[in-house]
Amino acid sequence: VTMPEANRKRLVDLASEYDFIILEDDPYGELRYVGEHLKPIKAFDDEGRVVYMGTFSKVLSPGLRVGWVVADPEILKKLIIAKQSTDVCTNVLGQAIAHEYMSRKLMDKQIAKIREIYGRKLRIMLEGMDEFMPDGITWLKPEGGMFLWVTLPDGLESPSLLEKTLKKRVAFVSGRAFFPDPRDGFSTMRLNFSHPADDLITEGLRRLGSVINQEMVSKWDKAADKDEKRMADAVRGTLVGRN
Repeated sequence: VTMPEANRKRLVDLASEYDFIILEDDPYGELRYVGEHLKPIKAFDDEGRVVYMGTFSKVLSPGLRVGWVVADPEILKKLIIAKQSTDVCTNVLGQAIAHEYMSRKLMDKQIAKIREIYGRKLRIMLEGMDEFMPDGITWLKPEGGMFLWVTLPDGLESPSLLEKTLKKRVAFVSGRAFFPDPRDGFSTMRLNFSHPADDLITEGLRRLGSVINQEMVSKWDKAADKDEKRMADAVRGTLVGRN
């Protein structure tokens, strides 16, 4: 989900009006493949109310676990204390690599490269969804990021579905992980398109679609059996009543 620019401005206004701090975690902000680049919420902040956070792991290397924060100096002091009490210090080698990469002005070229690669992978995944997903499955068409959000029809649950797809060597994240209430999200899942090779995206979706289709047919058969049993019981009850 992408927040429109007008909403970003309004959120900053609300922070000023009601005196609260905004934590803007923006790891995917540079990974936009459709439309114009959107300004971060921090761009509309002139009171130091937005703590803007990002990471190099999504744009440079997944193993480079180095992040960054842009915030009011007083907030940064508190964050440094919290960081030091957690793990003392950040990976020095990782920081040095990120610093050297930016010093050589290579980041813009890197971001342009991964936008092209991930944008292609997203198109492949969307084409595969159209081809292999049975009727009743819906999904969002993202403008950026690394993931696709999928909603299953009533009666299907992603945790139990995952057990079956893993046997086909296909994995996803159940949507339950993204809801504050553990009772929600059973009918949703998140698919990743940034990591798999192009051909594996297509093959993975074919296998996923096959498992989902089998589960839907199984649910329909069980529902039909229940309906037939109810009808038989109703007829039997009517006949008994007549006798």
